[in-house]
Amino acid sequence: MTDSKPTFSKLSRRQLLAAGVAATGVSATTFAAPWVRKAGAAELEKVRMAAWSPRLAEQANIYVSEQNGFFKEQGIELEWVPGQGSGDALKNMIAGNGDIAFVGPEAIYLAADKGSKLKAVYDIYPTNVFNVFALKSKQIITPQDLKGKKIGVISMASGTRYNLATILALNGMSERDVELVALGLSAAPAILDGKVDAMASTDSILYGMQAAGLGTVDVIWARDYLNTSTDLFVVEEKTFEPKKDLFTRFLRAYRKGIDYTIKNPDEAIAITQKVAIDGKDPVRVAASMKLRLLCSQNANTRKYGLGWIDIASLQEGARLYKDAGFIKTDVDMNAIANNELVKSL
Repeated sequence: MTDSKPTFSKLSRRQLLAAGVAATGVSATTFAAPWVRKAGAAELEKVRMAAWSPRLAEQANIYVSEQNGFFKEQGIELEWVPGQGSGDALKNMIAGNGDIAFVGPEAIYLAADKGSKLKAVYDIYPTNVFNVFALKSKQIITPQDLKGKKIGVISMASGTRYNLATILALNGMSERDVELVALGLSAAPAILDGKVDAMASTDSILYGMQAAGLGTVDVIWARDYLNTSTDLFVVEEKTFEPKKDLFTRFLRAYRKGIDYTIKNPDEAIAITQKVAIDGKDPVRVAASMKLRLLCSQNANTRKYGLGWIDIASLQEGARLYKDAGFIKTDVDMNAIANNELVKSL
């Protein structure tokens, strides 16, 4: 994965803030760009997005696209299908409950290993934002310090679990060396009460807990061991060609929301506060959005555009997963991931 630090002036990743209300009716004019569709409510095509979570502040740009009619401009009605982890989101899509999934690469590796035919079409967050943290009093500073400890994860089907497993594997350990505890998104009480020694998390979840009074922590970052994507948009191979136009329009509306969010952060905060389950505090909303916008960008996206997939880093992740015993087969990410749709945006 690339290493360059993102800059707010150029488009960032999991954060900053932005938003707004920009439904000016341009899509209805005869001068609209050719990719902007004129669609009445009855003509909208529904796209069910299977997400790894309920609606959280870090996904602000999606709410901006909804509020400002960017999906409708593309002839799309978005339906959010919540899940509890990437594995859950991918299962929802494969089961027919979603058209496109918002998932981490670990879910792709595991599903492909079991024979699922998938296509990764857009890299949402091309930098790894997962971590394992512990209160200073626990003195868990290195991966070796995790051995024998109780560690919280969002769910057993989440990226928190598998990024923890990756850290362990790259340091000569496995899940057998720790005790996993599924805590959901509200893990702070278990951490403060000492029910777990550490928590596998993301940057935004950790920020939220600290803002709520968690206290100082030591953090082990997954990107220091495997800096691959955090989340991608994935579809089933069988739907890729038949629905290519629909998926392209979805991605176009999604990316327009990022651009608008970066330029209009105050509006984005206001929109997100009305939608996100963790959106009551505008300061926390702003910080969470900033993190996500920052991780939406890296050197590749600055060169090729937002959403560009670094297939080589994903292949390295697949190799590591096989070497660690998480999967049994050689997963060919060149057959799964491509930048065809990103190039057309």
